[in-house]
Amino acid sequence: MLKKITICFLILICFISCIEQSRREAFLSKYAFEDFSPFKELTIVKRGGNHNEYGLALDSPCFVNDTLKTCCYFIRLDKKSNQVIRAEWTTEAKVTADTLKLQELAQVFIKYEIPRLDVDIEGNVFVYLKDIETLSMAQFADNSGFLKHYHQAWTRIKGNWYKPN
Repeated sequence: MLKKITICFLILICFISCIEQSRREAFLSKYAFEDFSPFKELTIVKRGGNHNEYGLALDSPCFVNDTLKTCCYFIRLDKKSNQVIRAEWTTEAKVTADTLKLQELAQVFIKYEIPRLDVDIEGNVFVYLKDIETLSMAQFADNSGFLKHYHQAWTRIKGNWYKPN
């Protein structure tokens, strides 16, 4: 009995790994050469929503009371038209940020069909395919950048795209 359970468990792990790999391949076949620079210093995460709307949270640097802070901007998009239904900041202070640009980036993000995208200040791109907590792959702005800043082991997938080990 234990042998059967172990075999089933190993088959399940293999199956999950294959699904992750096929998601990765599908994303890279469409977006391997995508310019993610407009997303620089931005994290976009699918949060909430329902069968009619996408709920997105965007963490972005912004100026609040003349101080650079990170602010969260929530956007609701219609699933059929990708038009903005509602958008609001998490702070009541006056925010100096290009909200139209953030809304446009949210509409672009939806086409990737992923739960999360991070692009740091250096232009390194982090893609989450499975959920908002599991990093699936990264594209580094330069080949030495990931060695300098990210002390994780990486395996090259395609071009300048890597997956964490």
